[in-house]
Amino acid sequence: MNHLAHVVLAGPREGLRLGAFLGDHVKGRRALDALPADWAAGVELHRRIDTLSDEHPAVLDLLARLESPWRRYGGVIFDILFDHMLSRHWKRFGPVPLDRLGGEIDVLLARYRPQLPPRLVRFSLWAENRGLWQRYGDREMLEEIFALLARRHGRLWPLAEGACLLDDHEAAIERAFLEMFPDMLDRTAGERERLGGA
Repeated sequence: MNHLAHVVLAGPREGLRLGAFLGDHVKGRRALDALPADWAAGVELHRRIDTLSDEHPAVLDLLARLESPWRRYGGVIFDILFDHMLSRHWKRFGPVPLDRLGGEIDVLLARYRPQLPPRLVRFSLWAENRGLWQRYGDREMLEEIFALLARRHGRLWPLAEGACLLDDHEAAIERAFLEMFPDMLDRTAGERERLGGA
């Protein structure tokens, strides 16, 4: 799962939403313990979501279709393409209109910028400037995301060409998403309850 899906699965609680973003930036138990309790719960939820999605049979079947070197990076690429699919199927899965959720995310991240890791601050500024949340369905935005991801990882090939997997496997990616995401909504509702409220 990537950012948009993580926010949807985190639910409406501010702390869990912040944790949805911090999950990629906070490493280790000590760093987790230093966070406010609701942020830490959000990071734990983020990690659980990653595990559940990575182990989902629909995702494993999708990855099995790929040849090297795509298979090695397929999980990262599919995470982004699943956000693309979530945007496509927003009327079914979105909790509120997408432009409203995007505005809520931008305001939330702006409010807490002084407390966020520098890389997340840079991301939040870029996302707000580029209108990311409303543009996950745009091919041009997908290509920009993959180019930035490739630069960050120092791995231009195949990450920079991630959108090519959409060209080659669009129907299979969409099927996998539509099989997996309802399961994720059900499973994460239970996880949110376990962490202290829906």
